[in-house]
Amino acid sequence: MILETIVTGYIEENCYLAGDENELLVIDPGDEADKILRRINDNGYKVKYIVLTHCHYDHIGAVAEIKEKTGAKIVVCEKEKANYLNPDISMMGHFGDGDVAEPDVTVSEGDELISGKYSFKIIETPGHTSGGMCLSCDGALFSGDTIFRRGIGRVDLPTGSMKQIINSIKNKLFLLADDTRVYCGHGPATTIEYEKKHNEIYEWERYYNER
Repeated sequence: MILETIVTGYIEENCYLAGDENELLVIDPGDEADKILRRINDNGYKVKYIVLTHCHYDHIGAVAEIKEKTGAKIVVCEKEKANYLNPDISMMGHFGDGDVAEPDVTVSEGDELISGKYSFKIIETPGHTSGGMCLSCDGALFSGDTIFRRGIGRVDLPTGSMKQIINSIKNKLFLLADDTRVYCGHGPATTIEYEKKHNEIYEWERYYNER
């Protein structure tokens, strides 16, 4: 499977190119469209889908240009569509021009996106946003901002929920195979096994339960 990381923007968000070279997924193109397109064109990749794990500006800022230049379809979780189109929730009204390209495809829990011989399964993981999702394929998990190495996504932004993110991680992501490689929205990759042992979610859970 093609799996390339492109770090974009001043927040250093991870955009991923994943799947089949003739039906590639661009996951979370947050900024620097020219940088992403250069990698695509230099390798002769054909982009099928632009997939958004959630709606925040640092994950969607380059979507419109990538779509215009590649003709790929934009995919969002059905439960995130309204957030994506709301500039106050996406924060595109504050950190962008406020405009976003309309999504072409909406997906829900258990749906699959096909990229050549690869199938990316949708896992709904609300918490960082109310409609956030992850993608699982061939031993890899693209987690957006749900989980990081030794960390979790913020819940103090619009539609965030500590209760939901704890549930998403413990009752969905931590049920995946221990050797699942986790490709996060920011920072280095990790594994499910490592996060089950070291993630700060346990400290946040104790704090949340004691409030």
